[in-house]
Amino acid sequence: MLLLRPHHINCLFFYKGLGYSKEFIKGMNEIPILLKKDPNTTLKLVTGCDNVCFYCPNKQLNNICITKEKVDNLDYNTLKIYNLKLNKEYKFRGIIDNIYKNFNKNNFHAICSTCNWYKQGICSDNAIIDQLKNWNL
Repeated sequence: MLLLRPHHINCLFFYKGLGYSKEFIKGMNEIPILLKKDPNTTLKLVTGCDNVCFYCPNKQLNNICITKEKVDNLDYNTLKIYNLKLNKEYKFRGIIDNIYKNFNKNNFHAICSTCNWYKQGICSDNAIIDQLKNWNL
């Protein structure tokens, strides 16, 4: 089972092979590959560090993000907009069907506008169409 912070659903969708370090990129690359290979993978939405955070330099020794308040807000917005629940298990196929196929600029801005990747233009609403193709949606 894959453990994911709620906002990382969005990060996976926009992921382009960039990251904080070579170790982070290598670990992050494995997750979309797994999900594309088996869209029925079970994931559980959690608070705190998850599979994406494993190699993140923002993760402290106590498994708390140094930007905890900011990422907690990203998680809250994701849960609210997508009507998801913490500690609940989902099949990734359900995430694809209920979120990615309906992803739009309004959701993107409401959830991601406080994120540094968004502010740097790495994730942009112009990429939505490309990502839908990349995920074969």
